[in-house]
Amino acid sequence: MAVIVITVIGFLAMIHLQAAVIRGNTNTWDMVGAANLAQHVLESIRLETVEWTNSGAQGVNQAQFTYLQHVNDGGLPAVGSGSGWLRAFDDPGQPFQKVNQLGAGYPALAVIDDSGALAQIPTNTNRRYCVRYRLTWLIPDFLIRAEVRVLWSRLEGRAALYDACPAGMETDLANVYSLTYPTTVMRNVFVQP
Repeated sequence: MAVIVITVIGFLAMIHLQAAVIRGNTNTWDMVGAANLAQHVLESIRLETVEWTNSGAQGVNQAQFTYLQHVNDGGLPAVGSGSGWLRAFDDPGQPFQKVNQLGAGYPALAVIDDSGALAQIPTNTNRRYCVRYRLTWLIPDFLIRAEVRVLWSRLEGRAALYDACPAGMETDLANVYSLTYPTTVMRNVFVQP
């Protein structure tokens, strides 16, 4: 009888350990996906700065800029002014705003054009991330601080509460994980004629 009790306790401990390992692996995979997604958005912003060669009235307010054109949403360019937090992938007509680890989920808004990656991870797979970015002038018409924040629901959390990626979800630490990556970008002044 003692052997059976010890064996059952051992098996229960192994099951508990295995469940913890699976949760840990899932959390790690989510963190890596979020970090890659944040880096992808930052690289997209950096690529826009390569095309940002002029200052003044048009400067960053060019339609070709998906991200940079919003730096003046807070008013005139001044040190410390900026966009506030905006959705990096926004579809105003859709209540479900989450994207997958490629930033895909809304084909019209996906900034990635990598058919190989999209074939491996289709746009409707693992859409669990909310992505926001903020742009702030450090030196008007020249230097911008860019921050990208990626948020996702904890496994134990109530994920359906965040399908629309509402503002303020980053304060619900019981249900949401997040990471924020900052960088600075500047106008491209080294343009060859």
